[in-house]
Amino acid sequence: MFRFIKLLIETNLFIAIAAVCFLWANVILLDLHIASLWYLSAQIFFSTWFVYQISRWVYFKKGAYSNKDELVVQWFERYPNFNKITIYVSGFFAVVFTFFLQLKTILVLVFIGGISILYPVPIFKIFGIDTRLRDFPFVKIFLIAFVWSATSVILPYTESLVVQQPTDLSKLVILLFLVQFVYIFFITLPFDINDAETDKATNMHTIPSVLGIKKSKFIAFLLAIMYVFALIFIFMLINWMHLPNKYIDDATLISLIFLVTGLQVYTQLKSDIVPKLWIKIVYDGSMILYFMLLLIPKFG
Repeated sequence: MFRFIKLLIETNLFIAIAAVCFLWANVILLDLHIASLWYLSAQIFFSTWFVYQISRWVYFKKGAYSNKDELVVQWFERYPNFNKITIYVSGFFAVVFTFFLQLKTILVLVFIGGISILYPVPIFKIFGIDTRLRDFPFVKIFLIAFVWSATSVILPYTESLVVQQPTDLSKLVILLFLVQFVYIFFITLPFDINDAETDKATNMHTIPSVLGIKKSKFIAFLLAIMYVFALIFIFMLINWMHLPNKYIDDATLISLIFLVTGLQVYTQLKSDIVPKLWIKIVYDGSMILYFMLLLIPKFG
């Protein structure tokens, strides 16, 4: 089982699956009715796979990976043709499934995709030096949180607008977008904590490389508290607004709080010392577990 998970991570399929699971989790939280959910899921799966495959392949070809023991480096060196094929295949299907979506969804998707694609590309000139979005201090983690929260919350909402939805749902969508922004920020910060020394060596200005690991862990602690209170508020808001959500009960709320608490403990104790593989398993995997915890009441 572990070897299978490792294979999924090496091929970036794990993060693509996690993206779809987190999308479905927010569909359940909003209790949306989407006739074309499978088209949207397929689009998110292939576009996520494409973005991760091509960005990591570009970094690999440019020699940006200083640690040759990283799984992604070893995989690219062993199977270069496989990665080229998957880039073309994932890009092709991402485009194909886009045309099955609503126009509003496509417009939002183009905006989100543009940010993802332009992130590693030099688009500014500052003092005559080619500058990328990723070169600005701290911008990386904010862009990741924005893209992921918009993908998982805004896209399913725009895709659901062809079906009659409660009039107050748009307010809940905005709130959930902000809340999931915090969650993605919370589970992304440990990646930067784990990479702190490497980022210092490469002059990458992340929160841990600039502020230090201890302060970064404290920020993660504050984010965890914020997220727990936000979950409770959303749970109460669903009841106050009398939205017909059939799946969010006390047990689900408590299980999500335990999930965030467990992640926080792992961040404090392990995030700076475990191999990168476990960071990916725990934090990317948390999005899959998040979905499963929300799915349980549906079959209860």
